[in-house]
Amino acid sequence: MKIFTKKLLVALILLSFIPLKAQQDTLLKAFINKNDFALHGFQKYVIKLSDKENENEIKELLKYQIASIKLYGTDLKKSAALAYIVRERCEIYLAKSTSDYVKYLRLSSYESAYFAGEKPVVDAGSYLNKTEKKSIDAIDIKDPHLFNNFSTRIK
Repeated sequence: MKIFTKKLLVALILLSFIPLKAQQDTLLKAFINKNDFALHGFQKYVIKLSDKENENEIKELLKYQIASIKLYGTDLKKSAALAYIVRERCEIYLAKSTSDYVKYLRLSSYESAYFAGEKPVVDAGSYLNKTEKKSIDAIDIKDPHLFNNFSTRIK
C-alpha cells in the first residue's frame, strides 16, 4: 500500500505540471503573435517618416521574430527571449507614434517580468539559415505586403 501511495503521489505531482507548461506555451504564442502587430506598426512608422536609418532595424527585428517562431517548438526560453527583444525594441519607436493601438502593444509589467529572461548572446541571424537571411536582407521595407512573404505569426 505504501508503494502505491508513493507512485500515486508522484503521478499527481507530474500531472500538475502539464497544465502549467500548456499555459506557458499559450502565453508565449500570444506574445509572439502580438509582436507581429508591433512589427507592422514599426514598419508604418518608418514608412511615414521616410526613416532610412531604421530600415535595417526592421530587418534585424524581423530576423528576431522569425527565429523566435522557429524556436517556439524546441526551446521556449530562447524563443521567449528573442520575442521579448522584438517587443522591447519596437516599443522604443512605437512610443513616438500617436496611434491608439500603440497602447495595446506596450509591454505590460506582467509581460516584462514573465518574458524578460536570459537574453541570447548570439544575434538572431545565427538561428536562421542562409536563404532566410538573404531574403530578409533583400526586402524592401516600404513594401506594404512585406510580411506576407515570411512567417511572422504562429498558427
